[in-house]
This record gives sequence, structure tokens and C-alpha cells, in this order.
Amino acid sequence: TVPKPRVKKQPKTQRGKRKKQDSSDDEDEDDEAPKRQTRRRAAKNVSYKEDDDFETDSDDLIEMTGEGVDEQQDNSETIEKVLDSRLGKKGATGASTTVYAVEANGDPSSDFDPEKDEGEVQYLIKWKGWSYIHSTWESEESLQQQKVKGLKKLENFKKKEDEIKQWLGKVSPEDVEYFNCQQELASELNKQYQIVERVIAHSRKPAPSNEPEYLCKWMGLPYSECSWEDEALIGKKFQSCIDSFHSRNNSKTIPTRECKALKQRPRFVALKKQPAYLGGENLELRDYQLEGLNWLAHSWCKYVEDYV
Repeated sequence: TVPKPRVKKQPKTQRGKRKKQDSSDDEDEDDEAPKRQTRRRAAKNVSYKEDDDFETDSDDLIEMTGEGVDEQQDNSETIEKVLDSRLGKKGATGASTTVYAVEANGDPSSDFDPEKDEGEVQYLIKWKGWSYIHSTWESEESLQQQKVKGLKKLENFKKKEDEIKQWLGKVSPEDVEYFNCQQELASELNKQYQIVERVIAHSRKPAPSNEPEYLCKWMGLPYSECSWEDEALIGKKFQSCIDSFHSRNNSKTIPTRECKALKQRPRFVALKKQPAYLGGENLELRDYQLEGLNWLAHSWCKYVEDYV
């Protein structure tokens, strides 16, 4: 008999945290911007994580028969990455621990005293299909109650933590200090991934809500990691990015895609002297700078893609 091929399960709908949904774009800055309104990446990325991160368990695979795949409908989340661990207040897990919930309502684990209160080991989870801003602290118990997928990644993280503890007990103080610096750097990067760098598209949810949402480019992450976020969420801290997006879209001086000059470039005319719109009264271009400006203008008129 021919063995049944094994394929990856298709992503399922996610829980109440903000996630992309199918809707039509009202405006966007670029036709090439991702149209899929899901929190997951538009294309598969090359990853340099350790091999352990790619180990899967039985939940990640399904059998496919010759008659097709019967997709199991469920709302289970999937762990994409375990970012950190801590000893926290028992039960202080879930949506109340997202960065925006903590900013609005306070950290539910802030009054935790490990000497007086009952605690538990908690893990900072980056969820598949969600941006870093939606990461939550979870315990093993809360993950099992939610019947999440990808628990193999948690096992790998715990195994790696044990190995690191053993290693730290054997190495020099200099190595320990270097390791701690690397951990602090990784923590700062994770915080950076929660900052909106640029808004690149605008849309609205399907009726009846019609609530606005924006496609966000996150600081330090590639454009393939862009995600759709509610205006109500990102507007609290990143209203300037929303304003900049609308300013660019409404600008009368920035050429549109239909601008004739972008399709039929004008004839190049060399600049003999510094143009009036550059430098003002106190700044003057040097000869080599004027030559460089002419080179750029010539490349644009000839549409040299490598330089324009």
C-alpha cells in the first residue's frame, strides 16, 4: 500500500486578541502591500533558529487521504516561539498580561511576593499569526487548558534552559556576564518588535462593525512581518504613524501611480548651477556635489533601476 502523505494543518481562526480578518482595502500606499488580512506572514521566511525549534508533535500533522483532507474546525492557538520565563503570581496569565493590557490596567503579577504568595513558572508566548504586541504570559496549566498546539516548542525551551543553567555553573564570570548581556539585548529586541515604525495601508472590517484597521510595519522586523491592527489599539501610542500615513495619502505633491513622469521620463537637462530649491541662502553645493546631483537626475530620467 502507498503510505499516506503528511501535510501541515491549515491555520485556524484565532481567539479574541486582535487578528487579521478578510476585508477589502479602502486605501493603501502600495498595490504590492499584503492584502491577506491575517496576522501571519505573507510568505515563508528563512529562519536561523536552532533545529529544536522546528521539531513538531503529533498535533502539527494530519493524515491526507486520496479523497482530500477533512479540516478539523477548532479555535486552538499555536505557539510560535517561547520568548522568556518568570516566576509569577498563580493565575496571572492570558490576555490581561499583554503589553497594552498591562499599560491600561496594570500588571496582574505586580504585587506578587514569592515568599508569601503562591507562585508558578510562567512563559512569555509569541503566538503564531499574531504580532509581538499580543504576546502573553502563560503557565503550563493555562496552555493545557486552552489545548494549544506547538507544546513541543515549550518542551524545547525548558530543555534549553536546563542546559544553560548547567553551563553557567561551569563557565567563568566573564562568560556569565557576556551571556547576561546577550539576554538583555534579546529582551530589548522583543520590546522593539512591539513598536509601530510605519503604517502602510488602511482598511475596514466587514459589516456591521466597519471598524478601521491599519497594516503596521514593526520596528526591527521585515515587511513580511507586517500585521493588521485595530485603530483603537495602535492609536493609543502610535497615532503619529496613522497621521503620517494619511498625510502621505492625501499629499498633493507626492506623485501618484498615474503620474505621467513615472512612466514617461522627461529628457535630461544638466544643471549648470545650484537650483534655487536647494540650500537656501547660506548653503552652497560644491562642484562634486552638483555633479552628483546631475548624475542622480540623469539616472532618474533614464530610469536606471539600480540607482533610482
